[in-house]
Amino acid sequence: MSAINIEKCPLCGSPDLKKVFDVVDHFSSGESFPVCDCRSCGFRFTNNFPSEDLIGKYYDSPDYISHSDSDKGIANKLYHLTRRYMLAEKAKLVSCYAGGEPGRLLDVGCGTGYFLQTAKEKGFTVTGIEKNERARMHAITRFGLDVKDDKSFFDIADGSFNVVTLWHVLEHLEHLNESIKKVRDILTPDGIAVMALPNHQGYDARFYQTSWAAYDVPRHLWHFSANAIEKMLNKHRLKIMDIRPMPLDAFYISLLSEKYRDSNTLVRYGRAFMVGMAGYFCSLRNVEESSSLIYIVKKN
Repeated sequence: MSAINIEKCPLCGSPDLKKVFDVVDHFSSGESFPVCDCRSCGFRFTNNFPSEDLIGKYYDSPDYISHSDSDKGIANKLYHLTRRYMLAEKAKLVSCYAGGEPGRLLDVGCGTGYFLQTAKEKGFTVTGIEKNERARMHAITRFGLDVKDDKSFFDIADGSFNVVTLWHVLEHLEHLNESIKKVRDILTPDGIAVMALPNHQGYDARFYQTSWAAYDVPRHLWHFSANAIEKMLNKHRLKIMDIRPMPLDAFYISLLSEKYRDSNTLVRYGRAFMVGMAGYFCSLRNVEESSSLIYIVKKN
């Protein structure tokens, strides 16, 4: 297997890196991958991960919900129950920050197309980018959406979109700096980017540590905190307008984390609920306690 070994921090360029711990890929392969921190800036990332041309097999499961639309298992059923509400909330948030009449929206990593369809119903002219062929065809055939493959992303002309959304996508992209630069380039001068990312400094991440499901190695390459993403965006002449919590994520992630711990059924659901509630209330006091965060971003 060809592995990508990172020797310099993707954020600050420092070679002063340290392994924090190993994390097991509970979802797919059972393999372990090192999670490292940069000693200079604190940026966290997965190391020795499969290259872009080989990582597809780690997504190749009927249970990978953003590609398969699976409702198998309690965790996925919970995801489906909350999805309709969250889609409406996401579309409302994007409309609020975009301002004016709905414009042109690009959803990078659009999966099976549910958010794109919701944005289309709100009046946006929508386009999607999706690497996985099965998910891409689902979006095209079910909703009739304009969805292109991932190779098309870097061919998009500058200033093409008023809104670019990346819902839990940036952490998957091998070419991190190039992808953020491209997002900036394709935005109109007054456009916005909306990025949802797991937060490894949230309450549930600290509670579960190496069992935290949102480490999701090796599919998640980069592990962001609010401080790290702000530095990364500033590097590319982007600035954060606002940060919003995703409080429901803590319940879903906690349930998966308990499954990865192999907890018995009673403990699994009870503790997942308690950790989710604790994370929710902590995030009301401090948004950076949230399991995932939404960053609303514009050009400097």
